[in-house]
Amino acid sequence: MARPIAFAATAAAVAALAISASPAQAASLSHPNLNLARTITTDYSKLEASYDYIVVGGGLAGLTVAARLSEDPDVTVAVIEAGDSGIGESKLTTPNANLYDSSLKTPYDWQWTTTSQNGLNGRSADWPRGKVLGGSSAVNGLYMVRSSKIESDLWAGYTGAEDRFSWDTGLFPAMKKSESFSPPTAALLKSVPSTQFNLDSHGTNGPIHATWPATSYPVVEAYLQTLNNLGVPINSDPDSGNSWGTFYATSAINPTNWTRSFSRTGYLDPNRGRSNLDILTGHQVTKVIFDSSSKSSDGLLATGVQYAQYDGDTVRTLKASREVILSGGAVNSPQILQLSGIGSASLLSQYKIKVLKDLPGVGFHVQDHLATAVNFSPKTDNLAPASVTGDAKKDSYVNAAISYVNVTTLFGGQAGADFFLNQLRANISKMVDAYDAPSQVKAGYRRTLSDQIETIFNSPLGLVELLFAMGFGQVSVQGALQHPLSRGSIQIASANPFTAPTIDPGYLSVEADAIILRQGLKLARQVGNGAPLSTYFGDETKPGSGTQSDAAWEEYIRESGQTEYHPSCSCSQLPEDMGGVVDRNLLVYGTSNLRVIDSSIPPISVSAHLMTATYGIGEIGAQIVKDARAVANGTAQNSATGSGPSGNGTSSGSSTGGKNTAARMASGSMLLSLALPVAVGAVLAMTVSV
Repeated sequence: MARPIAFAATAAAVAALAISASPAQAASLSHPNLNLARTITTDYSKLEASYDYIVVGGGLAGLTVAARLSEDPDVTVAVIEAGDSGIGESKLTTPNANLYDSSLKTPYDWQWTTTSQNGLNGRSADWPRGKVLGGSSAVNGLYMVRSSKIESDLWAGYTGAEDRFSWDTGLFPAMKKSESFSPPTAALLKSVPSTQFNLDSHGTNGPIHATWPATSYPVVEAYLQTLNNLGVPINSDPDSGNSWGTFYATSAINPTNWTRSFSRTGYLDPNRGRSNLDILTGHQVTKVIFDSSSKSSDGLLATGVQYAQYDGDTVRTLKASREVILSGGAVNSPQILQLSGIGSASLLSQYKIKVLKDLPGVGFHVQDHLATAVNFSPKTDNLAPASVTGDAKKDSYVNAAISYVNVTTLFGGQAGADFFLNQLRANISKMVDAYDAPSQVKAGYRRTLSDQIETIFNSPLGLVELLFAMGFGQVSVQGALQHPLSRGSIQIASANPFTAPTIDPGYLSVEADAIILRQGLKLARQVGNGAPLSTYFGDETKPGSGTQSDAAWEEYIRESGQTEYHPSCSCSQLPEDMGGVVDRNLLVYGTSNLRVIDSSIPPISVSAHLMTATYGIGEIGAQIVKDARAVANGTAQNSATGSGPSGNGTSSGSSTGGKNTAARMASGSMLLSLALPVAVGAVLAMTVSV
């Protein structure tokens, strides 16, 4: 195995590895609107009557899937996206615009809100999600942070999907396939010499760029060193499956022009001239339709979708001859399933929706990262500009110095950790019994909670993320709960698809979550007051030095906590009798050709930002669909999970439409699909990043 590179290297060494764009990517940069009208339209009349595949949602995962499927010229693909194309919108492409020209509370945001949360003292919380081509990858904080091998292997085991979703054979190669990594600039290394990476852990030919900003600031180095001094060591290779400790994470930035790299620019733009791919924007899928005259031995047969532009608009139908793929994300995918007659029979009957499949787990198992921060006034003005400047290099700076802190560190040593874990073990039944949920869902809660405690909590994995943030004239150390024991739900509130669903994340419904986050915030205070970071940090402004007792910390959490924009698990890949929604092949239980491929499918939350995992889900899901078609056609191929990118890179393990990989690359193929992390920005006194 290659030695991790502590890349405080020479400029020549950096240049030797740096920044190259594929011909397809270079063409898209030179001709930003080339052939755009051939692929993207707001006019439904330009669609064909039927497609092989319909992808519902043009977000992070959705565009990934659509791009990969349309590599085969003999396959037709349609994507229906509720939001706009976002073409030409600088707030989507300028990295630091996620803070200073935020897409939150704009038409590019679904602008969801939660129910009143008992755990937040009765407050409701904003739940932003991207509503634009690219989904949340177009509006989030750009963090390219991977989940861990421990989490992936646990996840894969629930449905016997080790060959698809375990770390070594599934998620790791899929995430590398999506990535085009570039090393840091000499200027960044001068400011942050502790920036480290291992080239073997990264992909270099994928659609999505991953690198660091063009420049950074010495305060970032001070953060890394302070955490290292406090016993959260710098991780030299955080992308290899051991995603804990302290590190300066990569961001989704294209180093050829210092703009945001997201699913539209990476997977779609280079392929927008494909004649077999159509994307309809500004229209919302209202339900999946099924063949009412026959039910295959494998389950309900999806024949298409219904969609409309707005509430009251004429509802139209688009047919699918092979599969319908839901990539709506953690909120929209369960909502569409329920509107289509798949979900809890009692819920559907309440709204007079015909029950086609009683699947109680739809919309349950919801987990999200709850976050708040310890804020400080800065001692120095040597910080990033607090605005979009128009200078591409300066505007590429985004917050990305982070730490994942395990249970032993949070509780002051092994004895404290053991005491806490034993308390959790003794109370699993009470946690489960407190929920008003179907019996199958409770069975899943019991299993996943036990696994969290025994496999995740009792490991080096971080239970809290600490995140350095500067912006809006302040500096802070954010704390975010990574593996909540609390569970929530997303349920329709009406048979009207344009009525927002009821979103109840169940924040702090398990008291232990407040205790874990409390310990993280105590450490965040130590970080702000520790050397060398204290050179840059002045007085604590929130919650303030008067907050000392455990009760005071927990009250601060309840008054200030908000989403870190990482909701997941609402269509969990679990056995059906554990409240699962999709099987090992991402097929919805009770159906033969309806899949969910997005951030709603993980059965457990991950200790990471969701974007990279969701790209991996999109890549794996697309290959599953390709494999199913090959089997149906009698031309099954070896899986290509680890193969090169669409239209850009190394050879693939499968051929499509009689063309080999080289021919497909020559045709300029590349597209995108994913529906994940959400809008990012600042809320009042704290800076939040996805």
